[in-house]
Amino acid sequence: MPRIRLEPTGRTVEVAEGETILDVLNRIGTPVDSVCGGRGKCGRCQVKVLSDPPLPTDDDVAHISLALLRAGMRLACRLTAADGLVIEAPEHSHVAKAAILEACEARADISPAVVVRKIAVPLPTLESPTSRMERFVASIEKELGLRPRLPLKVLEDLSRIGDPKNPIGVVLRGDEVLHLSTSTRTPIYGVAVDVGTTTVVAYLVDLTSGQTIAVRSQLNPQVRFGDDVISRITYARANPDGIRNLQRLIIGSIDGLIAGCCDAAGISREDVYEVMLVGNTSMHHSVFGFDQTSLAFAPFAPIETVGLNYKASELGLTIAREGYAVALPNVAGFVGADHISMLLATQLDKLGVPAIAIDIGTNGEVSVSNGDQIACASVAAGPAFEGANLSCGMRGMEGAIDHVSIRPDLQPAISTIGDAPARGVCGSGIIDLVAELVKAGIVDRTGKLVKASDPERVKKHNGDLVYSLTSPRDAEEVGVHISQNDIVQISFAKAAMHAAVEILMERVGIVDEDVSQVLLAGAFGNYASPASAMTIGLFPEVPLERVKGVGNAAGAGATMSLLDSRLRQQAEELAKKVEYVELAAMPEFEDKFHSSLYFPHLDESKYPKAMATIRRRLA
Repeated sequence: MPRIRLEPTGRTVEVAEGETILDVLNRIGTPVDSVCGGRGKCGRCQVKVLSDPPLPTDDDVAHISLALLRAGMRLACRLTAADGLVIEAPEHSHVAKAAILEACEARADISPAVVVRKIAVPLPTLESPTSRMERFVASIEKELGLRPRLPLKVLEDLSRIGDPKNPIGVVLRGDEVLHLSTSTRTPIYGVAVDVGTTTVVAYLVDLTSGQTIAVRSQLNPQVRFGDDVISRITYARANPDGIRNLQRLIIGSIDGLIAGCCDAAGISREDVYEVMLVGNTSMHHSVFGFDQTSLAFAPFAPIETVGLNYKASELGLTIAREGYAVALPNVAGFVGADHISMLLATQLDKLGVPAIAIDIGTNGEVSVSNGDQIACASVAAGPAFEGANLSCGMRGMEGAIDHVSIRPDLQPAISTIGDAPARGVCGSGIIDLVAELVKAGIVDRTGKLVKASDPERVKKHNGDLVYSLTSPRDAEEVGVHISQNDIVQISFAKAAMHAAVEILMERVGIVDEDVSQVLLAGAFGNYASPASAMTIGLFPEVPLERVKGVGNAAGAGATMSLLDSRLRQQAEELAKKVEYVELAAMPEFEDKFHSSLYFPHLDESKYPKAMATIRRRLA
């Protein structure tokens, strides 16, 4: 069988006919960045061929400089794994170094669906030799006022523990008995999981005390099939086992995070009785193994929009034998359970004042409330804000430029995650960079790079104007940079979000001056500068003190609904109450989108403070 060798480890790997190097690296657990899912569009999956390199493909030429092509760089997704090929590949994936937002503030009453009760079961007598099950059921009816359901395995347990003199610890979920214990203490735990398109975060919660006792996170392993959900849906449709492969990857990730949380807390997975899952509609469907084809085509109808309750073992999750996997309801389209979870955490429906809640991840969702009515929409804005499809964009990992400022002498000042050498720019850095370029006049209000504004850093590269943030190591290179096309992508993304907010505000009958709060959720809300976001016109100009980051609100809402089962009914009501607006069906969306392409907006009166700052910097 053909084999290739990976350096610097010297590892040899058998390869199948027709496999690409990207396929091989993904298969052996050494993935490289591949935003487009291996379609040759993003140019991220570059590897170095140490043996005789094959002729470059058109996609190689489009994404790799001449100097690097000569040095043997190729796109892994376009490089066929031929026998004897020697590739320079990282010993470990960059995935482990990703900076993932875990912080969340979950405040809820402690009223979980899973509870433990001590039940005294009387011993049989000659006068009343009733069965153990009858006496057990009668005791629960007497103590708790409900007739319990006993799975077969629990009845087996009851047969084995004998007739104890002391009360039995009975773990209940509604009227179903999940576990029996004769120990003096019966611990019960749950895990809340925020299943994001890019990241997955798990929170281990003590259901008795309400404390979060361990948190674990990782990049979603499905990123190997593309950073965006459409790439993954395309993969699933093109491969007979695509749906199952995606489900296997995400379930494996969740199961591993649960194990990591339990190991960190020193508890057994057998003591975890519920897993609360939230994610956008696509990730929700992927977890449950649903075909997502309906989400890829108008009218973008999901398979279901109600909360789900299934035995965790049916999904392949390893927790208590009779434990459950639970999901909050979806709304419609790509507004999923994670958005409902965010609404629970921010209590947008209970604020009583006009407010906006925005969660910009790989998929962007926004809700606008007038204090009573709530309207929501989904926007394909996130990939650009997370660095996807940009020349030097990258996820929030070590070496990513996360903040940028441009001094009066036009010299940029940067910071990187982990204070490591700059490798690229992540979402918060992109927002800062574009805002600073606009304020400095290096990018004009139409989004064009102005070469005369800074001829030292604005130059032609591969047929496109670019702005260099870092000094290049090679005369033919431009270092970490942003290109004219990148700026166009950012303007499209921010315009889509701004237009969505405007339409939703009109829908509920409020104007900019009415907005009392703008709540920014997720990594974007935690790391991005609100001032920079407002400068580029991502959302309406309101006093900055009204803009608040709320951390991982989806994770917080999931934790809250794990602790207080009554919130699940509230989630169902919210999903029905929220008015979903399909932007593709709105005739006015196009006009608002085009007006919003300008920095900060075509209508200068909408952004008087931002425009004043820009003019002051340019004076």
